[in-house]
Amino acid sequence: MKVTIKVVAIPLFMIVCAGEIEAQLSRQDREEMKRMVRGDLYLRNNVPLRLGRRGVLTGRRDVATDVITEVSPTGVDWEKNLTAIQQRGEEHFYWGFGPNDVIRYGALTFKKDVIVLWAEGVKPKNLAIAIGFVQIKNLDDFKRAFDSILSYKPLQDEHPEWPEEIRRAIASRRVIEGMTKAQAFIVLGSPIRVEEGEKDGRKTETWFPRQETGTAGGWGSGTTTTGLPVSVQFVEGKVTMVKENAPAGIKKTLIP
Repeated sequence: MKVTIKVVAIPLFMIVCAGEIEAQLSRQDREEMKRMVRGDLYLRNNVPLRLGRRGVLTGRRDVATDVITEVSPTGVDWEKNLTAIQQRGEEHFYWGFGPNDVIRYGALTFKKDVIVLWAEGVKPKNLAIAIGFVQIKNLDDFKRAFDSILSYKPLQDEHPEWPEEIRRAIASRRVIEGMTKAQAFIVLGSPIRVEEGEKDGRKTETWFPRQETGTAGGWGSGTTTTGLPVSVQFVEGKVTMVKENAPAGIKKTLIP
């Protein structure tokens, strides 16, 4: 399952969407945008963060290229910036932020071609994160972009029609049999690999979730594991098998 979203992080929570603001926003529009980012917000997708040379999250508010995730009125994209950073030889990232993670203390910075949302994650992910909003010409554009990356409530609470068992599993960050791909995504985020196949004449899809979040506790000290399943198999779009993994924690393999 391909998800087009891009994000970058720093010692604080920051969200930035790259784009070109072709019209001057009114003061009223800006105040309404600021109001929209107050309080607790829930991510709808992955938010990869760039790691600095010393193993800490880094970023500068005055450099839009430090933001990985770009959000426009038509969707989210983190692949473009992520690829560009990797091509420069900066390949260390923190993948600890994902769907249903909470951010707060949001603040907006208005620039010529991007509106940057700065925020902070909730412990233990109390890191700065930034999302860049691009191609924002008016308040309606911002609202559409906002809705594609953020929610005011836990994602399972947006779907009271889902079975209670499914909603409870999502709240506890578990994947269970019977979940759809959309429901499993809220728990797993974007898989690092997907294999498609066929079983008894039915289409199958196997997701391989990310197992490591990145450097933890300083440069070269190890990586933090996600605790996500090793693999999740879907048959005709529903989860039929979950291969569990060890709980999240610190993996003592040194990072080169």
